[in-house]
Amino acid sequence: MPMLASLVVSAALLTSPKNTGEIQRLAYGVPAIYAPDNRNAFVRMGEAVAEDRLWQMEMSRRSAKGRLAEVIGATAVASDKETLSRAYTEAELQEMFAKLPSDIRSYFEAYAEGVNNTIKARTASKTLPAQYASMGFEPEPWTVTDSCAIAIMMIRQFGAGGAGELRNYALYQYLNGRVKEKSLDVLDDLAWWNDKDSIPTVDPKDDLVTKPRFVQPTRNDTIKHIGELPKTSLLELAGAIRVANYEDNRALAEQLSVPYKMGSYAILVSGKRSKSGNAMLLTAPQMGHRAPSIVHEISISVPGGINVAGMNVPGMPGVIIGNSPWAAWGLTSGVADIEDVFVAPLSQDGNRYTSMGDEKPLETVEFELKIKDRPSEKVIQKRTVHGPVLLASRGSKAVYSLKSSYYQRELSSVAGMFDFYSMKKSRELDSVMRKLNVSFNLFVAWKDGNTSYRYAGLVPVRKEGIDYRFPTPDTKQNQWQGFVSTSQMPQANSPSSGLLANWNNKPTAWWPNFDTPVWGALFRNQALLESIPSGPLTQRDLERAAWSIARRETDTVSAFASDFTDSARKNSGDLFGRGHLYLGFDGWNLEGSAAAETYDRTIDELRVQLFLQSLGNFLNPSTFQTVIQPSVIRRALDGKTKFDYLGGRKKEEVILAAQKVALETMKKELGDDIALWGYRPGSMPTAAGSRIPYSNRGTYIQITEMTPEGPIARNVVSPGVSEMGEHANDQADLARDWRFKPMVRVREN
Repeated sequence: MPMLASLVVSAALLTSPKNTGEIQRLAYGVPAIYAPDNRNAFVRMGEAVAEDRLWQMEMSRRSAKGRLAEVIGATAVASDKETLSRAYTEAELQEMFAKLPSDIRSYFEAYAEGVNNTIKARTASKTLPAQYASMGFEPEPWTVTDSCAIAIMMIRQFGAGGAGELRNYALYQYLNGRVKEKSLDVLDDLAWWNDKDSIPTVDPKDDLVTKPRFVQPTRNDTIKHIGELPKTSLLELAGAIRVANYEDNRALAEQLSVPYKMGSYAILVSGKRSKSGNAMLLTAPQMGHRAPSIVHEISISVPGGINVAGMNVPGMPGVIIGNSPWAAWGLTSGVADIEDVFVAPLSQDGNRYTSMGDEKPLETVEFELKIKDRPSEKVIQKRTVHGPVLLASRGSKAVYSLKSSYYQRELSSVAGMFDFYSMKKSRELDSVMRKLNVSFNLFVAWKDGNTSYRYAGLVPVRKEGIDYRFPTPDTKQNQWQGFVSTSQMPQANSPSSGLLANWNNKPTAWWPNFDTPVWGALFRNQALLESIPSGPLTQRDLERAAWSIARRETDTVSAFASDFTDSARKNSGDLFGRGHLYLGFDGWNLEGSAAAETYDRTIDELRVQLFLQSLGNFLNPSTFQTVIQPSVIRRALDGKTKFDYLGGRKKEEVILAAQKVALETMKKELGDDIALWGYRPGSMPTAAGSRIPYSNRGTYIQITEMTPEGPIARNVVSPGVSEMGEHANDQADLARDWRFKPMVRVREN
């Protein structure tokens, strides 16, 4: 058996016959799998993860398959209906599974076998999670399609992008009712094509790919496009947007501690930039903070086979983020536009639609929705040739359906991730990338000191002359015209600076927003870059960067602090003697800081002062907050927008008004004593004890240095590897103190 480095090995929780491998429990209860072959390794993995997270896995498979109401009751019906509106049938899952390579199929089958071994053992020993008894049911056997459904749910949450056309069309209709003659100007302000000041992942001097052709639509293109769209009501669009965004499903998934959100950051350092001469990687998926954690940790060691350690998602076989003897890799959400909403005429009876000039029947797929203590309901999912229907509008006689480049091919991306384990050189990445049809930023630190970055995703080539921001009329000429080739996707190998950093920001300067206006001049990756010191870097520098961005927001501070400070100095009397709160604030959101809370509230009020009167609140304060991003606020203050949001006022007047209202509101809500105005950060829950402040950090953080002898890695999975018992909360103190524990050392064998 390979050496376990310096880690302490506790008694095995579950030991199988030696000829089929074993599970050893390392410090903090982390399972280490040792097996004679890959298949047996995944049997042991299924056993270990089910021992640690069986209830979480139960909730995950039910969430992914729309079966929560069966055991939870009526409160889960809305969530299940959202899931089933775009779910695959059991037969479709089986068909997709059958198309996987034989070795990947064997891993899924072995994993299911292992989970079932644990279910049987825990049932016999009466050690099932207590929730089964309290909710009155027992676990069914685990199936490969349970794992497939969870994997597809993960892919859609973490790797999908685009499909904002319904939101943008609703936004246009809303604006048309507020500022009719200026509605397209406002839309351009809020949903811009490409901000040249936005910070990309790849520096232009390292960007050597042959760029694909992306043509920005003209105003005439937009007017023509909108004229071809059906006049669907804003009310109908709003309802469809809620379902399309899985809003009820995400809310319930968060309560159940199963995957519900995306986000992530990474820092990649090549040997030329590190003090040791070794490549380093910090990777931190941001999937929310729950107890138990959304993710789990494991290592696998097979002589002549898989040797890997890192992060997995309970219910899915394999390690998603981690390291092998030759490389360490991390993923962040790419936010590429790989989905479109197509709109087609709908027949009077609502059963047929016209696509590409031909009338076709709407396909219907029926699901049974079982509900605890209530009769079952039928859920009918409708589909066009493009994919699931998001809205069938009887009022405008139109059907809106979702076309995804990965539709019914999600599992091929999952299969491609298993190739991470064996890649040894950057030239091997291209074959891996061709299997990844969803949107990720992939960062790799190699054993030889080099680094690689790839922007993954099957990005459609769309017809020129249409406005990508809106639903696409379903005509022959408007169909997708192929996909951007892997060689033309953003990428870099060992960049000249020796550094790459990403926090879901745009990949390159020339990459447009398409229908998702997220990448502006002010974006959170500025804080990430500013947290990294100049000169040669160490692991400790990467740790400090992660610590820093959990407390500091330098993008908005750099944009507004000077104006706030100038106003406070000039108008101290008008600010009730509280102007000093603006003078010393440097962007550090420290718990209890009155200055931090005042600053945040002033930004919120500035949004109101500039946009509320002319635009309204978009029918929802939350939507208003989301749509009016800091980049738009800054451009509006500077008079650099197409629409005049200042309305004849001077910038200084608007800022002072925002400050006065913010301070007045805080005084009314919190009292006159500014000691009670302190900033309250988000927090990480724990299985026991007090919550951990500062939530703007990774759900899982791993720091790896790739030495010539292989990886040396540390990580933290708070609050612990298990959902119950001694290892449910033993990493909480690590997270609270920003410490990391050593990972098992994977070695070539």
